[in-house]
Amino acid sequence: METVAVYSENKVKTYGFRIEGELVLYRLTMAPHEMDGLGSLFYNETNGIRFTWVLVQKRASERLEIYLLVNQLWLPSVSALLERSRADGIAFQRQATSGVALISFHGPHFGDRYGIADTALVTLDNRNVPILVSGCSSASVYIVVPDRHAKETADILAEVFETP
Repeated sequence: METVAVYSENKVKTYGFRIEGELVLYRLTMAPHEMDGLGSLFYNETNGIRFTWVLVQKRASERLEIYLLVNQLWLPSVSALLERSRADGIAFQRQATSGVALISFHGPHFGDRYGIADTALVTLDNRNVPILVSGCSSASVYIVVPDRHAKETADILAEVFETP
């Protein structure tokens, strides 16, 4: 005889929502072999630039999409670094979106169940919140929205998730 335990809550508990605004979202599209050169350049020449969040996604077209989220203060430095990488022969497409915010949240037992990111994203989609990019790990959910929607996003999520 086998015993199976399932953890459930009526309203999923979180440790609260963190909002970080005044960010720039870079989206770089490149061939996988180009990533090594870009990574080396960033490693050697960042001059104190701190990335708030990084996400890499492989596309069906055998291209990578790299999302870099940085504080707006770093906009000139990152743009100059990306231009330099082009001069060094690294080929990529670039798009930058200023005025975005990162909403992140974590919670107990997030790794023990499924559907947390789905609940967050479906709830926001149903309320017409523009989601620019999102990602999750076993214990965390990250959602990038325009700055003007940051507070609204956290308020909507607080309706479906329990906060301290």
